Amino acid sequence: MSYFNPERRKRKSPLPFLLLGSLCLFALYYAFSANQKTVPVLPENAVRPHLVRWLEKAPESWPAQDPIFNPAAVRRIYQRTDYRLLWFDNYSLSDTANDLLKQLTASSSGNPSSMVDYRYHLGYFDRTLRDTPQQLQMAAVLDVLLTDAFVSYARDTQLDKLNPRSRPRRDITPVNGAEGGFQLVGLTASRQGSEASGQRYFRGYTRGASSSYYSNPYKRQQTDRSQHYSASSRIHYNRSTYNNGSRFAAGGLPPRTTQRDYRRSDGLPPVSSAGASENSEGPYIEEYKRFGGGADALRNELARMRNIAASGMWRPLPAGPAMTIGAKHPHVALLRNMLALYGDYRSYSGEYNSNQFDQRLHEAVIRFQTRHGLKPDGIVGRATRERLNLSPSARAQIIESNIRRRQELPADLGSRFIQVNVPEYRLHYVENGIEKLTMNVVVGKKKHATPEITTRVSKVIFNPTWTVPRSILVNELLPKARANPSGMQDMGYRVVNASGENLPLTPQNLSAAGAGSFLMRQMGGEDNILGRVKFEIPNKFDVYLHDTRARSLFTLTDRDYSHGCIRLENPRHLAEALLRPQGDWDQWRIDNLIAGGDTTEVKMEERVRVYITYWTAWVDGEGRLNFRPDIYDKDGLMANQY
Repeated sequence: MSYFNPERRKRKSPLPFLLLGSLCLFALYYAFSANQKTVPVLPENAVRPHLVRWLEKAPESWPAQDPIFNPAAVRRIYQRTDYRLLWFDNYSLSDTANDLLKQLTASSSGNPSSMVDYRYHLGYFDRTLRDTPQQLQMAAVLDVLLTDAFVSYARDTQLDKLNPRSRPRRDITPVNGAEGGFQLVGLTASRQGSEASGQRYFRGYTRGASSSYYSNPYKRQQTDRSQHYSASSRIHYNRSTYNNGSRFAAGGLPPRTTQRDYRRSDGLPPVSSAGASENSEGPYIEEYKRFGGGADALRNELARMRNIAASGMWRPLPAGPAMTIGAKHPHVALLRNMLALYGDYRSYSGEYNSNQFDQRLHEAVIRFQTRHGLKPDGIVGRATRERLNLSPSARAQIIESNIRRRQELPADLGSRFIQVNVPEYRLHYVENGIEKLTMNVVVGKKKHATPEITTRVSKVIFNPTWTVPRSILVNELLPKARANPSGMQDMGYRVVNASGENLPLTPQNLSAAGAGSFLMRQMGGEDNILGRVKFEIPNKFDVYLHDTRARSLFTLTDRDYSHGCIRLENPRHLAEALLRPQGDWDQWRIDNLIAGGDTTEVKMEERVRVYITYWTAWVDGEGRLNFRPDIYDKDGLMANQY
C-alpha cells in the first residue's frame, strides 16, 4: 500500500517586503523633511516690474487698499536700491523687518482705527502676515508698506523735533539707525553703487529707551491760544472772537528770513515745532505730467467710436465667471478682441483667437481699468464687465455730451488753474499746461450734488471756523448737542448770537439756534470738521475746498460722501503750491502757522482760476481716452443704451 503525500506549498518569507517598505517610507520621510527645510528662492529682480509700475509709471495701479503715505521718499529709496525687496530674505521676512514690526506695534495707540496705526499700516500687516507670503506681488506690496511705515515712523520720532531754523537739507533722509533713536544721514551712494539688498539703509535700526519715544505724535498740543506768528517785522496776532481772527492783506505775511522765529506774546520761549507737524503731509514735490482735456482730442475720439460702432466688429461680453490671468475660457478671445478695438490690447494678430488669459491680456485689462477709474487688479469681475459692455454708440453719446461741457469753458483755461473733476474724484493743479499737483477728493453725494462752477481762489484760511448750515444744524447737530452738550462744546461748537458773541450750549441757547435766532459755529482747531485748511472760492452755492478729518474715505474707489463741498486729500500741499509766488512758503511755515489753532486768513495776490467740472469722458495728457461713471445721471443714457 502506497501512500500519496502531496508536496507541501512553500511560504515566502515577508522579511524582504518589510525591509523594502521600510526603505521606501524612510526615503519619503527624508524627502518630505528636506522639502520642508528648503527655502524657496526669490528670483533676482523678480519684483522690479511691480515696483517700477507702482512707484514710477502708474501709481494709480497700486493694488493694496492701504495708500502709500510717503510716495516721494519711498520712491527715492527704491531708486537707490534698484527696486529690490528690502525687508525679505527670499519669501520670509528678515530679522530687521520683524524688529520694525515690534517697534511699530510698541509705538501704536492700540486702536486699529486710529490715524497712527493707519499710517503705520498695522491693520494691514495684522491681516496679511498671518501666513508667509508666497506670491511675488504680495511680497512686493508688503515690502513697500514696510518701507512707507518706516519713513512715517522716522518722521514722527525725529523730524517733528527739528527746529525750523536748523532743518536738514533736501538730500538728507531719516533712514539710517543710530543708538537710542533715528539719525538723519545723507544718501550719497549712487543707485548703481548701493548694496544689492538695500539693507544698508535699514540695518542698524535700534529701539530707543525713552518711554516718550512711543507717545502718540497726533496727540493735540496744549499750546497757548495767544500764540502769534513773528518775523523781522514782529507782526503779532491774537484771536478774541469768532470773527476777529488774524487777517493779512495780499502779501501781508512777512517773508521768511534766516532770522525768523516763533514767539509767544507772553514772553515765554518759542513754541516748539513738535506740534507744528501734526498730520503733516510731508514735502510738496511737484509732479510733471502734461494736462489734456482739449475738445479737439475728444472730437477725434468721437469719430473713432462712431467708426467702431459702424464696423459691426464690437460684441458685448456675455455673462460668465470672473476671469483673470491663467484662466482658460471661451470668453477670453472675445475679451481680447474687444480690448484690441479700444486700443488697450496690442499684440500679434495670431493671438486674438486664443482662449488663454495670458500676461499681455492681463496688462490690457489693467490699462482699461485705469482709463475707467476702476481698481486696476486685472480681474474681469462685475464692475469691469459692466464698463466693457458699454457699447461704442453709448460711448459716442457720452463723448458728445462732454464736448458740449468742454465748450462751455474758455478755450484757454489759463496759465495757472485748479480743476476738480467730480466724476473722477480728482483735483488737478496746472501751471502752463503741466500738472504740478494731483490728489484724490471727496465730492457731494447724489442728493447733495457738487455743482459745476467757474470761479477763483480768493483766500486761504488756516484753522478755519465752520458756520453750520441750517439743514445740517436742524437735522444732525442739534439732536447731538441736546444729548451731549459738554462733548459738543469740547469739540469747539458754540452758539453765536446776533452780536457775534460765542455762547455756551445751554438748552435755552440751543432752542434759539433751532428757531433760527442764533447760529451755531465750530471754532478752528484739530476737531474742526473743515480740518486745518480751507480755500475760499466765491460762488452762489456756498461750496468751497477744504481739509477733512475723515481720511479713510480717500482710499475708496467711489468718493461721493460730502454735502456738496470738496474735501481734499493733501490741502497743505495745495496751499503751498498756491502761495509759493507770494513768498517763501513751505511745509514748515504752514505747519507752524497751523499748530497754535488760531484762525489766519491769507489773501491771494493772484486769484487762481478754479473749474469744477463734470467730465465723464476726456482725453488726458498722454492721449488716453478716459471714462468715469455718470454719478449724477447727467449724460442722458437710458438703460437699454448700454
